[in-house]
Amino acid sequence: MSETTGEVRVRNVRTKRSENLVESALEFGGGALRMGFSVLTLPLSLLPPISRQHIQNATKEFAYAFAGLPGELVGVASKIVDDWAADSAAADKKAPKDELTAG
Repeated sequence: MSETTGEVRVRNVRTKRSENLVESALEFGGGALRMGFSVLTLPLSLLPPISRQHIQNATKEFAYAFAGLPGELVGVASKIVDDWAADSAAADKKAPKDELTAG
């Protein structure tokens, strides 16, 4: 195979830059967030692959548990409210005790 001799054309592609302060702040914040995440995950990259996989799986399971927590709390609260409503309805059906009469 022969190498190309002479000039090689390179196309200049400019990225779209905005002068908007909000967009610039968002770009800066996104870069800072990515850099922070990289620094936090650096120790994980030093671990052996199997240990790294165990930690990633544990983190994923923790996230699933944390995301499912509100649903579980709603289920428990719903059961408690239903029990309370049933007790309240049963109490309403009984006549109140007359404290003035004996018996």
